[in-house]
Amino acid sequence: MQESLVTIATFFNQAEFLLARARLESAEIECFARDENMLRIGGWHSHILGGIKLQVRECDAQDAMAILRDTAPINL
Repeated sequence: MQESLVTIATFFNQAEFLLARARLESAEIECFARDENMLRIGGWHSHILGGIKLQVRECDAQDAMAILRDTAPINL
């Protein structure tokens, strides 16, 4: 039986998405991008298209959200 995917974050900037995905992958949490190509195609229209959804398996969702929360960049 296949486990469902959960969207844990949405990004409108590809660099921020790639950084978040790298954080999760470094913690060995497999993640998936939904609508990543729409950002490349739509460019600055990404907010209209809904952005890139970062998804993980449901069993990894809590850990993944904690990692992103704990490693978020500090805005000075």
